[in-house]
Amino acid sequence: MIGAPRGNMGDRGPMATHMPPRTGLALGLPGRWWDDGRTAKRLNLRNDQQKKMDKVFEANRDQLLDRFTTLQREESRLSSMSAKDLQDQGKVFAQIDRVAGARAELEKENAYILMQIRQQLDADQVTELDAEIANFR
Repeated sequence: MIGAPRGNMGDRGPMATHMPPRTGLALGLPGRWWDDGRTAKRLNLRNDQQKKMDKVFEANRDQLLDRFTTLQREESRLSSMSAKDLQDQGKVFAQIDRVAGARAELEKENAYILMQIRQQLDADQVTELDAEIANFR
């Protein structure tokens, strides 16, 4: 996950604690990695690239937070189902489907943003980023 809004750049952000371990396609590092000094230096990011990446993130931030809030709400509904509702397989699986759908929408939004951010990189920087992602896993 890209992570939390600005202010939590040093950690993985609140979203990372609710997401399953990374598997499959990884388009970026956790958090606002382009703002991390060490990562920016390793990738040789230019200031103009970082500003463009910030613009991409800011333009999509509200949608990302909305998707995250929806996931939290659906997870909360699942965990607070009554004992009676938990006996109804149809209700339980319908809520599980809503949680899974909300998680999928959040993951798609995150991937969309990361793809836009990656487009700001030069070919050599993409190669270096992919190496960093591989080392992170």
